[in-house]
Amino acid sequence: MRIALDKLMERLGVDRVLSPYETQPWFLYEENQGITCSAEVRMGPGAADLETEIQFLYDNPPEEEPEEEDSGAQDGGEDEGMPKPPKIRIINGREQVMIMRVLPSVDGTWSSISLFVRGEDFKNKFHEWDLKGCDFFRSAIEAIQMGELPNIEQLIESQLSDPDDWGGGRRGRVGRKSPKVKPGALMGMKK
Repeated sequence: MRIALDKLMERLGVDRVLSPYETQPWFLYEENQGITCSAEVRMGPGAADLETEIQFLYDNPPEEEPEEEDSGAQDGGEDEGMPKPPKIRIINGREQVMIMRVLPSVDGTWSSISLFVRGEDFKNKFHEWDLKGCDFFRSAIEAIQMGELPNIEQLIESQLSDPDDWGGGRRGRVGRKSPKVKPGALMGMKK
């Protein structure tokens, strides 16, 4: 992604270009679950970098589960070959859900250099990972603005997936247009 700063801000849901040291925050407290969702876009000193971040802060953090050894795959357990869900790391009642870093280039455009969601590195994992990271962030703040706690697992599935994994096939226009079929040709009849 090489994008102008004003277009990047728009894509992230920020209505203006941030100045150095400036932050655009969003907050939501979900009383029933005891979770505060905090999201922000931060411009670094001298406008030399930009970070987006989403965090969950827990009133009563869930117990961290002890690490289990991968014995299921060795003894023919039920979960053999199944990918493990990402481990949610909560440290001192805080979960780092997402962090993305974007830097300017010499031509005045901005490019993402890293994207982590729930500890998983999405950099170069699929085509347009950086744009999809922006969409993930914007979807999360849209949920916050509607008074809802973002469903991170659903957002990962909808925003941070590679469409090539879903249907195979080739990309581009080739093969996407339906051919025009003459009904008589299907039956072996020629007119």
